[in-house]
This record gives sequence, C-alpha cells and structure tokens, in this order.
Amino acid sequence: MYRFNNNRSSRPRLHNGRNSHDNSYAMCSHGDASGNLQEDWHAPPSVTPNVAKTQWEAEAAQTLLSSELITSNSDVDNNNASLVLAAKDYKERTDETELSVESQMQNFMLCVESHAAIPEYALSEEVFNVDKPLEAVRLGAELPSKTLSQAHTVGNKLLLTITEVYSPFQFWFQEAEDAVMLRQMSYEMYNLYNDPHGLSWNLALYFVKPGYICAAYHECIWKRARIINVLSTNEVTVYCVDYGQCAQLTTKQLNFLHKRFMEQPAISMRGTLTDVYPLDYHWSANATLHFKRLVRQRDLYAIIKDTDLEERILFVNIFEKSDFQHSISEQLISARLAGFSRNYSDETIKAHNGRRVRYIRERLPSFDMLEQQLFVADSDKYEEMFDNIVYNSQFYKHFVAPKFTNPFRYKLEEALANWLEKFKRRKELEMSSIS
Repeated sequence: MYRFNNNRSSRPRLHNGRNSHDNSYAMCSHGDASGNLQEDWHAPPSVTPNVAKTQWEAEAAQTLLSSELITSNSDVDNNNASLVLAAKDYKERTDETELSVESQMQNFMLCVESHAAIPEYALSEEVFNVDKPLEAVRLGAELPSKTLSQAHTVGNKLLLTITEVYSPFQFWFQEAEDAVMLRQMSYEMYNLYNDPHGLSWNLALYFVKPGYICAAYHECIWKRARIINVLSTNEVTVYCVDYGQCAQLTTKQLNFLHKRFMEQPAISMRGTLTDVYPLDYHWSANATLHFKRLVRQRDLYAIIKDTDLEERILFVNIFEKSDFQHSISEQLISARLAGFSRNYSDETIKAHNGRRVRYIRERLPSFDMLEQQLFVADSDKYEEMFDNIVYNSQFYKHFVAPKFTNPFRYKLEEALANWLEKFKRRKELEMSSIS
C-alpha cells in the first residue's frame, strides 16, 4: 500500500516502496522549501470494518485510478503501472477486516508466484504431460497384486523361487509359471528403454512422488516399482513389486513405465515357513542368514499348509527336491537355529476350536510394514525395541498402540495402530463364531 501527500495542489511523485500487498509501511516523496525531493516512511492509517473510508483513502484511490498516473516522465518507474491493478482490489480488501500478518505474507507470495511463467498453484499433471510420453503410466494409477486362487488351497504343491527374505516368517517368492512371463517382460522393457531412436523415457522430476508406479533399474535389469519415499531431489526408495525388494536408487535409475506393462498384476507372493518357531523373541541373525543360504537363487518345492486370504499369505513347508524329503524347516531345527512347532498339528488346532495359533512375530512386522519400509531390517537394536512393543500385554491383550517419542517413527506408530484395529476385529469375529 502506498501513502500520498494530502496536498492536492500538486500531483505526488511515486516511488517504488514495498510490495503493494505489504500494509506495514509505504514510501512517498514530497518537496522541501528548496524544492529538493525528500522521502519519508509513513505508517498507514488503520482500517476498521464497516466504517466509511477516510479522506486519505478516498484521495489515494482517486489518484491511483486517474489516467494521469501513467505519464512519460522518466522519473516515474515503469513498474508503477502495476499500482493501478493493486488499487482496483484495494477497496474490496479494505472493506473487509484488516489482513493478518499470515494473510499478508500469503498474498505477497501469491503475487510473486503469479509473475512466474507458470505459477506454482497452476502446476498439474496436464502441464507436465509435455515431459511424459503419451503411453506412460499416469499419476495415481494402481498396480493390483496377484490374488490367491483355487491353486492356492491347503494341500496343494508349488514350484517357486524365493526372491527376498526378511526372516523365515516373512519372505517373498515367485511361482515358476509367473517367472517365465516376468523374464519376457524384463526383456521387452530393456529393448524399449535402450532404443537409441526411441522417445526419452527418463522420469521427470514432477512425477517422482510416493506411490507412483515406474520402471527401476536394479541389479542390472529393469523392474516394475512403486516409489516409497523421496529422500532428496535425486534419491528415492522404491519397492520392486514383482520381487518383494526395497531398494535405494537415484532418480537417474527411474523411467516412466509403459502402460502395456500394467496389464499383469504384481506377481510377488508372500510366504511364511511352517513347523518352526524362533528360539528367542525374534529370529536371530544367524537363523535368518542360514535360511537365506538354503533357499536363495534356486527352484524349490512347497506344500501349502495354511492361507491368509486377507493378507495374501501362504504358509508353506519348503523342500529342496521334488521328493519332498528333508524340509528346510527340519534343516533349521537340526542346526539348532529353530524349534519344532506343533501349531500345525491336528491336535493343537482342535484344542483351539479349529483355529491355528500364530506367533506374535509371525504376524509382526506385517508384510505391509516391510513393503513400505517402515521397519528397519538387519538391526538387532531395532528388533529389541520392537520386541518391547509387541510383547507388552497392553499391546496384544488390550490393543493399545504405542506412542513413540521419535518423530521419524510416526508412520510406524500409525501402521501399528491400524494393524491393531484389524487384529481386534479378527479376534472379535473369532470369539463370536465360538460362542
């Protein structure tokens, strides 16, 4: 806002002061006795709602709206033309309550953004589509996961390959029939992204957002991936949906995903090893490492012993050979890295009204928490902290979610609270079915 000399015998000479949205101070010029120009800072008069404008306000508005304001005088800065626009909305603003400091700052930033080539508030996917190939996946697109089918019933056998391991209770695998399709998809992605005469599929910065489905170059091949976290302008974490793997990559390793690669659901399956339990509150690092050595990078045979349709988990007993002798579970027990669990026996299930008892660490951390990288893997200290939470009776008996003092764990806190709600509903349904 600008304040002018009330002497109407001569037109005021305008000089740029603060931004027209700043009501704190205004600068005006006037002449002294010798005719020299002097510049003074004046605080504006207060504006009271529903009160007629002062003589000063009326004169200021009349002066600014006069066509004589824009002259050819070289002393008048060309930027003063913007004052006309500022004066036009002045009446509307002063008729309302005086703007707060926060509102003034917002208006000022809005004014600054409005002078950009494309103001920030106008930016959208449509604006940035010029950077996106026409056939690329749009923002907000979802890639469904493979659902459990009739082939995934108790007693059926599978041929599978384990692609990622958190513990013997939480691992991810691919079925043999899907692995063939995935290799073909990876080959097509390689040809698309390495065509020297093709379009540029490099992922534009605007599309680097959590949840966006893209292509990620990881372990020397292109994979379908979902962005989990944006760590910086050039670094992200992604979840490779066909492998169950989380990876930290640079944005240069990300490409737009062609729509045709969205036709197949994410094929990674969730698995839990049966007939064993950890010898401590959680699986030891040695037990998990030995399990990895037994199962990684090889075809395996499995028998389904239980399913969780809601969480899409298959509980399987795994074998190295098709004769289904000497299971992986037996090898862990023989190595004294696991105990033998009777929870899958008919007697135990019958004793619990037809329900199989599941260990707490069999349920937590959940696959969702691991896939969203809310849980720090390969850290004994973090595992012990988690033990203190999930083995607390307030948690698993009274369904009280923990409160973390560390602000960086608020997402885990929220995930645990959501998990408890689902767990509580399950328990209530089980109790009602028994009664």
